[in-house]
Amino acid sequence: MATYNMGLNQLCLSSELRRQPRLRLLVLSHELVHVVQDCLDGLDSSTSLSLAQGLRNTDAFTDQQVAGFFLQYLRSQGNLQHVLATTSVLPQDSRQRELEAYALQYDPALVQRLLATHCKVKS
Repeated sequence: MATYNMGLNQLCLSSELRRQPRLRLLVLSHELVHVVQDCLDGLDSSTSLSLAQGLRNTDAFTDQQVAGFFLQYLRSQGNLQHVLATTSVLPQDSRQRELEAYALQYDPALVQRLLATHCKVKS
């Protein structure tokens, strides 16, 4: 339905989402989490940083607190097992980024705040 290419800084959405506004918001929120992850490492970089790593780098949270935050979101949505199963084949760093996107996709307000905080437009 959508993809974010961090090398090109390009977000592509399927035209099928035009007819499904709720699904469009969900998919867009998911992909925008990937944009935030990219912003954490710099849009000019060919890599991205997980939100978990960004939080750990602040030294304000323990590893357990960071892991618990995303797991709690997935549990509250009732899709923890599904997400863990579908991401199990990914390398660990990619899996973490996907877990974060799935966890936060149902909270577009939080995703918007993350974008505003971490993805500043250079003038």
